[in-house]
Amino acid sequence: MAQNVAKPRIYLNIPEWLATIGELTIDPVFYTLPVSKSPITTLPVDENDLTIIGDVYLTKPYVAILGHSASFIDIDASVTSGGVINGGFANEIDAGFSIAELDQMPTHIIIDPDETTGGTTGQAGSILLGTFYDFPHSPDLNLSLSYEYDGIKETTTKGGATLTNRFYSSVPKWGTLGAWELGGTAAYAKSGRRTWDLSFSYLADTSVFPTNASLTNDNDAQTTTGTLLYWNSLQRVIHLTNGGQIPFIFCSDSENPRQDNHAIAKFDMSSFKFDQVANSVYNVKLKIREVW
Repeated sequence: MAQNVAKPRIYLNIPEWLATIGELTIDPVFYTLPVSKSPITTLPVDENDLTIIGDVYLTKPYVAILGHSASFIDIDASVTSGGVINGGFANEIDAGFSIAELDQMPTHIIIDPDETTGGTTGQAGSILLGTFYDFPHSPDLNLSLSYEYDGIKETTTKGGATLTNRFYSSVPKWGTLGAWELGGTAAYAKSGRRTWDLSFSYLADTSVFPTNASLTNDNDAQTTTGTLLYWNSLQRVIHLTNGGQIPFIFCSDSENPRQDNHAIAKFDMSSFKFDQVANSVYNVKLKIREVW
């Protein structure tokens, strides 16, 4: 089943994090939520912004374009690994959403380029740029995936009749399609809010923590290797989501990146506990909840 949890991946939205801490001003379309169709006016990657974003050391850059209706997307970066899903931008793509690993941070994204006007940027629901974190292995077997229907309320009248109100039961549609769909009818898209309770055992300390949790190395302010923003660690994931404030794209199985194992989510926890169970080995529990 595609919804099985195997080796999860978390896609981090770096421009949104920089905007949240006041280091960057971005167009609303570069916030993860809401995924509501809007024109793209300014990329958050002009020459000055690239310098700021570059401080986060994007060792695994990617782009995710959600809620677009494009058949072609022009981007000035090379797609690696053939595109994660619907991300082969050199060819025609399907409307809906696209995720692609890149060789560098792009400086322009043109959706459905119009060659008669010299290339006009179109519309999209949200555009995420940044880096991603792959968990080093699958979670423990004692995991759970739940589907919440908290938007459906029932009341019983004095006469004993049951009245049901449905305020919401699924992710709002992205334009004319359902969320995470590449076709079909939006009204028929899957329902429920997903929540994952995951436990990871025997994570190596190098997967959990950077070598140095500061911004620069000791005794050499110019060296950043192994530091908080450089090292691809779980602590960096927590840091770049402001401890759960900023949403991210969660893929429950990075080795089988299908539509139905993706979600926009947040950490649904107020603290993160790492238990050391052996020398340089840690256990951690995470609760990840779908948001919209």
